[in-house]
Amino acid sequence: MKFGKTERVLKSRDFRNIYKKGQRAKFETVVLHCLPNELEHSRLGFSISSRNVKQASKRNRIRRVFREIYRKTRRDLKEGYDLVLVVRSDFGGRISYKKLENIYSKLAKSAGLLL
Repeated sequence: MKFGKTERVLKSRDFRNIYKKGQRAKFETVVLHCLPNELEHSRLGFSISSRNVKQASKRNRIRRVFREIYRKTRRDLKEGYDLVLVVRSDFGGRISYKKLENIYSKLAKSAGLLL
């Protein structure tokens, strides 16, 4: 399945609303903000600051890998949630898929999003 534009949190007012009203789950240096939406599907957004992760290639890889993990596991998540992943600091060195997959699964579990 594709990760289309309808599955992304894009507007800054949506991000603000999720930060303000949503619940948080934290694991290591990643925070997951989630808030129920009125849609029949979930949406995913990212906040990875260049101040926290200096290299653009690392920021892009983190986004790409998390997007792929979400795409593969979205059938296991509750429907109708807006999710924002905030990366607070650099992971150092090469970022492995397994490490990010582990972080994502722990965040989803602690936020109560798994079926």
